Amino acid sequence: MNEPISTTYYCSKHGKICKPLFSILKWWKTYSQDTIKRLFQYDKLRKNTFQSFITGDSRTLDIYSVLKKKNPEFAKIVTTQKIKGIFSSPPYVGLINYHEQHAYAYDLFGFERKDDFEIGPLFKGQGKEAKQSYILGITEVLNNCKKYLAEDFDIFLVANDKYNMYSTIADNSGMEIVNQYKRPVLNRTEKDKGAYSETIFHFKKNING
Repeated sequence: MNEPISTTYYCSKHGKICKPLFSILKWWKTYSQDTIKRLFQYDKLRKNTFQSFITGDSRTLDIYSVLKKKNPEFAKIVTTQKIKGIFSSPPYVGLINYHEQHAYAYDLFGFERKDDFEIGPLFKGQGKEAKQSYILGITEVLNNCKKYLAEDFDIFLVANDKYNMYSTIADNSGMEIVNQYKRPVLNRTEKDKGAYSETIFHFKKNING
């Protein structure tokens, strides 16, 4: 563990000499005011639409059943029109223990931890077995999601696919990757500060599969 910093230091994120914060009051005020401003802006822009937040295991979650309990009117629309698409950033294999990264939230809100249900957590590593488990997990998620998607769906997944697993995931899910968009990741604050590239994969139904 690093020692607390009390003097100026070279900041690899900003590429210059920075100094530690001795009070968060200034930033607290800045971000609080910015949040209020954004809420007012959003209130002017938002449309009369339904939104719903659902938690659960995305490999087995029954969206229709949950929505019927939370919002029957919304559930009726979803079951009739289906879901047009998904935009998500799945976990990267063997990179982060997400439960541990957000341990404060579990403690603060009393959420039940389910570390063993994570897909591709750091504690399982990046070996052959971990990669196979990751491919199976993401495939199960996509196959479960297909039940609720419209025929001509679009799925966009942000991934650091250095092990070239997403073509296999697409095949196993009865989908195809129709496009890829490169996205550089710079100015990282993690222990491994090296820049790397992410890819946004555009999935569609494989009509030949």
